[in-house]
Amino acid sequence: MAQNMKAFIAAAAVSLGLVAPIAHAQSNAPVAPPAPQVIQPTPEQLDQYATAAKQVALVAADYQPKLEAATTDQDRQNLMKEADEKMVEKVQQGGLSVEQYNGISLAIQQDPALRQQVEQRIQAQ
Repeated sequence: MAQNMKAFIAAAAVSLGLVAPIAHAQSNAPVAPPAPQVIQPTPEQLDQYATAAKQVALVAADYQPKLEAATTDQDRQNLMKEADEKMVEKVQQGGLSVEQYNGISLAIQQDPALRQQVEQRIQAQ
């Protein structure tokens, strides 16, 4: 069961990698933010990304039931803003900027071998 949970967190973290920081960038600017640039990460950045992605997934999992229980659009918007801020904080605590995190997320989407490396790092944590 623990292995299944690690696999779920790994998949969720990688799949959520693009969602939170981009959503945060959009909520702070009246115009669409520039598209993130693909980053070819170093091994250290992959470790930082894996740690941050795992934390982002945990924040998302924590806020999902709250969002589903919200009764108004304003409540949902406030919860999403709060979750975005926490996710950005987790990324930055991990030693990456939001731009780096997004760039690594794009690289992972485009490179299955890189994605596998990140999933292995997440599972090893």
